[in-house]
Amino acid sequence: MKDHEPSWPGDLRRVTGWFRRPTLGGARSLYRWALIGVSVGIISGVVAIAFFEALTLVSNSLLGGLLGINLPVNGVPPGAAFSWSTNPSRFFLLIGILVLGGLGTGVLIRYVAPETEGHGTDQTIRAFHRGRGVVRYRVPAVKFLVSTLTLGTGGSGGREGPTAQIGSGFATFLARPLRLTTQERRVAMMAGVGAGIGAIFKAPFGAALLSSEVLYLSDFEPEVIMPSIIASVISYSIFGSVDGFGPEFVIPAGIGWTPEQLPVYALLGLVAGLFGILYVVSFYRSRAFFQSIQVPRVAVPAVGVALLGTVLAGLYYLVPQDQHFLAVGAIGIGYGMVQWMLYQGHLPLLFLLLAVGLIFLKILATSLTVGSGGSAGLFGPGIVIGATIGFSVISLVDLALPSLAAPQDVTAFAIIGMMAFFGSVSKAPIAVILMVVEMTGSEALLVPAMVAIFIGYYITGHYHLYEEQVENRLASPSHTTEYFAEFLRHMPVSRALDPQVETISTTATVEAAGFAISHSSIPVLAVLRNGRLVGEVRLVDILGVPPRLRPTQPVESIVRETFPTVTLDSNLLEAVGLMDAEGVEAVLVVTPTLPAQLAGAVTRERVVNFQRSPVTTNGG
Repeated sequence: MKDHEPSWPGDLRRVTGWFRRPTLGGARSLYRWALIGVSVGIISGVVAIAFFEALTLVSNSLLGGLLGINLPVNGVPPGAAFSWSTNPSRFFLLIGILVLGGLGTGVLIRYVAPETEGHGTDQTIRAFHRGRGVVRYRVPAVKFLVSTLTLGTGGSGGREGPTAQIGSGFATFLARPLRLTTQERRVAMMAGVGAGIGAIFKAPFGAALLSSEVLYLSDFEPEVIMPSIIASVISYSIFGSVDGFGPEFVIPAGIGWTPEQLPVYALLGLVAGLFGILYVVSFYRSRAFFQSIQVPRVAVPAVGVALLGTVLAGLYYLVPQDQHFLAVGAIGIGYGMVQWMLYQGHLPLLFLLLAVGLIFLKILATSLTVGSGGSAGLFGPGIVIGATIGFSVISLVDLALPSLAAPQDVTAFAIIGMMAFFGSVSKAPIAVILMVVEMTGSEALLVPAMVAIFIGYYITGHYHLYEEQVENRLASPSHTTEYFAEFLRHMPVSRALDPQVETISTTATVEAAGFAISHSSIPVLAVLRNGRLVGEVRLVDILGVPPRLRPTQPVESIVRETFPTVTLDSNLLEAVGLMDAEGVEAVLVVTPTLPAQLAGAVTRERVVNFQRSPVTTNGG
């Protein structure tokens, strides 16, 4: 066997090491993707079932049993027109139920896990970008409880934010048993987001893409997609085996679109974008208000939902038209009301005015619930608001231009309203399109959906719901190291070269070397013999000589004749890598020609300064 050929034991160690610790960066990463995806998918599927069942139990017991509210159910075609019921003699109790839920939420958030406050998606995004993918162990359990209290008692919000934070929290628990790196932990956390949302919304592909796209304003995280797809498929399969595999919403047969309607879809995108701005501004101003009021923090969520309950109760008794549609439509998640609208044709003008009012009321209800600290997502209300916008736009257009609308068009416009509204404010338009298509089985509407969502996305501009989103991967702290490395790979050593290297002769004394290095900004001396570079001396070499011998002992006795160097042809990444390997702060730079001539030195400080200001740094 030739000397340069590796031995089999070394090969076997490398192979087994690869299976233990592969990275997510190449073709061999499938093993790691599957390991993370399968583990996260199983956990998220079970958690999604538990969360859905707990939420259903609390909601049915309090809103259904105690208040007598019987709302439509999504996933089931509605019965007769206005197919819901309430009990006027007990509806006012909604205020008390909301307040009790808000107090319970406030206590758990204030004293157990403050990071479970609010919708949860921002906390997850922050953990990815700035928190190294770490979630405290108590967070998923507390988020489970506070979200059940908020939504189960009638608070206006969605399930996706809590599900995302719960799923991501449980996913990060796998870091230790699976020996995940920091980057792998981040990927596992976002796979948990995709798996949780994919299961509970029955949209595995769209949710997997959402977990990648929601991190950025104009980018996506490619490493997240494959593990998230695996996890979403498994969690959806587990959840569907209990709740069924049908879409979240059922729709009438025969929906479609015509080219003549594209201007109306463009109008829908414009309206959705404008309401999207209102949604974002309303939520953040509401949150700022509740953070500023002089009320004990533990009671703030209760104050928010008390205001909501008072508004809903007042509207219930003052605006009873169409079975109290305005007040009832703003309660809870609201998916049942969306399901009802998907099966309606064009309704009287009075009802359309109520539907427009519901848009504003749902925005207010969500701002009061989540803005005050209640634990609920913003996606669910976005779906309700978007569907109502689509329903209202096409119905009002029908009154003015009946030739452009038919009764069955209500369904198409409500579906595309969902996409245009939330896709624009979440800055995740592609994922939202796919999610709504999966939730409704409406792939035939992709073309008009693209028109509406593009316009809505453009109209909302810099307004977006998730403040922890960053512009792109380059702006994410999670990618600082890899982009810095790629940046250095393309920069020659000359860009951070310091040509003023102290030199010393082999015949000089060690004491003279110590004096020279103490007055130099570079922690290494180049040693010359007859003007030719022969080695280097560092402070540790000088300190190894007893002080009494330094005035007489020559430098030649301590010179390192085997020493690390880079050439002017090298890049800064090679220079930094050599510094890391040698455990030093500077390396000498030589010319690529033979015999090598001293050109200068590169220090770690020079590299850092160059990275901060590559234009102004003097490269020598």
